[in-house]
Amino acid sequence: MIPPARARRDATTAVMSAARAIADRARRASTARAIVEATRAATATRAIGSRGVPDDYGQPATGGTGFLGTPKNHRALLEKRPMSPDVFAADGSWRAHYKFPAVALSSITNRVTGVALTGAMSAGGIIALVGGAEAVPMTMEMFKANAPLAVVPVKFALSFPFVFHTLGGFRHLVWDSTTKGIDNESANASSLAIFGVSAAASAALAAYTW
Repeated sequence: MIPPARARRDATTAVMSAARAIADRARRASTARAIVEATRAATATRAIGSRGVPDDYGQPATGGTGFLGTPKNHRALLEKRPMSPDVFAADGSWRAHYKFPAVALSSITNRVTGVALTGAMSAGGIIALVGGAEAVPMTMEMFKANAPLAVVPVKFALSFPFVFHTLGGFRHLVWDSTTKGIDNESANASSLAIFGVSAAASAALAAYTW
């Protein structure tokens, strides 16, 4: 005869096992439903890029926004909506569509100079890695001997990213630590100052000979 304590323990174990099995089945069923719904949604919107707005956009078969006053010709109206403009003019020319104030130009230049610095440092590292520690100064001397007229422009092109990105980094440190100078007037003034100081300092470094 099974002791009562063991019988109760076995019954509890059986109930817990059954509950876990039911929970697992419910979880699998929920996952399957989610997969089906996601697949249905992906299939319904897959053609947006090829033919524009889906036929049932805003008015799905399960109900829509008609009670809010959505017109029946909503799809035709959507087709006539203007496209979000690109950076350049909508007529295909290279004219800028948006105005670029000094703050925007300084922000773009800060990113471009960061990429330029990364490229220059990577190029120097690759030259040193392949040719040894003396390869970089030897390459510079070869360039100066073979293209003397290009030395000053190249020095300016290398100096400007370093100076501008450094000054831009200091400005961001001030912005982040003090929240001062972020207003439009101050940001515009600091942007113009960074451009001017960077150009002057880069020209001085390019003209300097050692």
